Amino acid sequence: MDPSLIDRFYAALALDPDRMRTPAGPDVPLDMLTGDKEPPPWVRWRVVPGRLAGETFRKWEEEHGVHLPESFREWFLARHTLTLDCGILRLACSPSNKPFADLDELLEWDEEPIRSRQIFPIGDESLYNAGPLCLDLREKREEPPVVYWNANAEEISAPVFSSFPKLLELTAFAMETGLKLFNDEALLAQFLALDPEGAGGPGKAYWRDDGLPD
Repeated sequence: MDPSLIDRFYAALALDPDRMRTPAGPDVPLDMLTGDKEPPPWVRWRVVPGRLAGETFRKWEEEHGVHLPESFREWFLARHTLTLDCGILRLACSPSNKPFADLDELLEWDEEPIRSRQIFPIGDESLYNAGPLCLDLREKREEPPVVYWNANAEEISAPVFSSFPKLLELTAFAMETGLKLFNDEALLAQFLALDPEGAGGPGKAYWRDDGLPD
């Protein structure tokens, strides 16, 4: 994956200062705090370079019986992060003191496709709060599509992105344009056109706010 895509994603994330705030607490790593004054209970955090070795990530994969795409591995290892609420979705963060805590928590979803590693949670679907956002590992593709677990219908959704790199590209675009996709038909059309095999294809109904299947 082009490293500039990771840089673009984090630059877009930082465009809204509110995304770089998190509640203060004992679990917030000191090396990720900026020291800027914020009204309680908030503190301001910063993205820091990743310090995890690739071998550590591979051992974690082995422990959990999964092999994730290289693009996700590169993104996860590139930075340490706290809350990653991007407006249209929420991704697992990687605090410097507990890098796998968020992914481990997502794996606690007690659903058969997650337990059997057919789909692997990497964040949360946020438009409908339906369930976790997941990599679809059923066809063992080099770059699997991104789906979500529809907890209401108890089924795996159609792809909402054709791959994890497309997720980063389209999410960056959404943040760069002020999350105005759903109020501006031209912006939404540009967004969908960026991923004709995912968001602009089988995922089009999801992004056009046609509702979730029951």
